[in-house]
Amino acid sequence: MQNQQVIETQLEFYRKGGAGCLFAAHAAGDPARYGWRLSVSKVDKEEIVRLVQQAISLDEVSTQSIIFPSIITTEDFRNFLLLLKDASPFFLEQEVKFRGMICLGYRVLIGKAVSWVTGFGGFEFLPKTRQAVFTEIVFRSKQRPRYKKVMKEAPLGVIHLADMRMHGMSENKFQSLWYGSFDNTERVIGHKPDLRSAAKTTFAVPVSMWK
Repeated sequence: MQNQQVIETQLEFYRKGGAGCLFAAHAAGDPARYGWRLSVSKVDKEEIVRLVQQAISLDEVSTQSIIFPSIITTEDFRNFLLLLKDASPFFLEQEVKFRGMICLGYRVLIGKAVSWVTGFGGFEFLPKTRQAVFTEIVFRSKQRPRYKKVMKEAPLGVIHLADMRMHGMSENKFQSLWYGSFDNTERVIGHKPDLRSAAKTTFAVPVSMWK
């Protein structure tokens, strides 16, 4: 499968509301308009770091997705998680046991800020909102815009995907997508969200897999 086909396949997951977030569904219709760059990569530390550095330096990129179509098995996935742990500027900040899972929180250093990394993949043990066709990590690569007001305050020094600027969106549409995202997320997951699907958790994996 060609890289562009991989990207289109993954974008379709977002467009259909599979990630729960309706802002992601909206932005997936025209990623470049919202500064969202999607790249396809091998599971290679140097290539991953290069893509991260580009995302930080390129003015037109504020959100970066890196998709890994070569990750097929759980062993592939585990090796990827271990590699990411040692691929600066990534670091593993959270490692919490919760309901038979280990909730891993990977971060990227963006200047002095910490960017939360969200992960997706084609594995049934992941929450439904994280079950995309391909394994993917996505993170914000720029500081938060100076918004006049925010719907929810982020922890100090943290940036995350919700900081994406919704260009030209009316206040009513924004409010509709904001509250609709909560309902859609609960509908996709089938229950109230918890730590396994929280923004601070990149991947929730079985305890047995992380030993």
